[in-house]
Amino acid sequence: QGSAQASVLIAKNCAGAFCQQFLPVHPAMAAATMRYTPMSAEALEDGRVAPMTPQPHRSAGRYAVFLAAGVAVVALASFRRAAPSPGHADLGAAQEKAGLVDLADGFAKSLEASAKVAEDVKTVYPDMQEAWSSISGPSKELKRQVAGLAGTSHLVDLKEMANLTPHDLLHPKNISRHDRNPCPDDEEPHAGLCYKKCATLTDGAFPIRTTAWSCCMEEPCSFFNSKFVGRLIPCQGFDVSGGVEGKGCPHALGACMPNEELSLGICYKKCAILTNNTYPYRSAASSCCRYKSHLACLDALNVISSPSYDTAGGDSDDEPATPSWPHTPMPELAEAQH
Repeated sequence: QGSAQASVLIAKNCAGAFCQQFLPVHPAMAAATMRYTPMSAEALEDGRVAPMTPQPHRSAGRYAVFLAAGVAVVALASFRRAAPSPGHADLGAAQEKAGLVDLADGFAKSLEASAKVAEDVKTVYPDMQEAWSSISGPSKELKRQVAGLAGTSHLVDLKEMANLTPHDLLHPKNISRHDRNPCPDDEEPHAGLCYKKCATLTDGAFPIRTTAWSCCMEEPCSFFNSKFVGRLIPCQGFDVSGGVEGKGCPHALGACMPNEELSLGICYKKCAILTNNTYPYRSAASSCCRYKSHLACLDALNVISSPSYDTAGGDSDDEPATPSWPHTPMPELAEAQH
């Protein structure tokens, strides 16, 4: 009788297709289900509710149902006691019936909550997809822009680089070493640093450098005959290095060896040599990038890294005069030392 009452209570509290699909029921529950849920007589066969057609997005609800059923089985087992004494038989039976009713009520509510979870998952899923699209959209746009870049603007002659001798590295052919200029030929010194020449930056109109951000037309220089570009913004405007050095920040007096490149004031072996011209632009001490673009180099697909890239031009010639470790520009490469 207690089992029948429990079945009826489950049917009352867990009506609908969800319970019809998952619950094998007592005949009393089948009758109750007929009263409390809209279903046809054909839905019952051999004492079980006919299975419903599976619906999408119900896997979470099914797992919850199975878990609730397991808890119910354990709870039912706990009510199985040793044979009671004659004096307590009626009391034990009453307690068992009350426990079954409470258990059935809790089980039905658990099933109902599981059904709601399944419905909520189905409702929230489109919103989750939309949220993910809003997060991943900028990344996809970045990759699209990177894919549209021109790529390598120039390639290093690897054969020429491989044939450079230690003498060639210490006596660059593209630098005049007897012009009293301690910087590479496309740069000029100012306050202990090498900058791109003002004559080049202004097409000869303001050839005299007066500060990191200003060039003067002629002496005596003043505010009225000077041009200011990129004031107080480091490594912008007139505050840049020469083209051979990568048009980056001004650097210490001197130059790098022909098989090296300047990055953040330090001379490293060219990434083009280290990566066979596949990642020709240096992005960090031990990283090389496909493109000369900070934006493009944010994408890990465009960057390759290795501790072996943190090296200088003399790493394989066994010549003490040619540095094998990254170094600051060498003054003797830009101007002969006497």
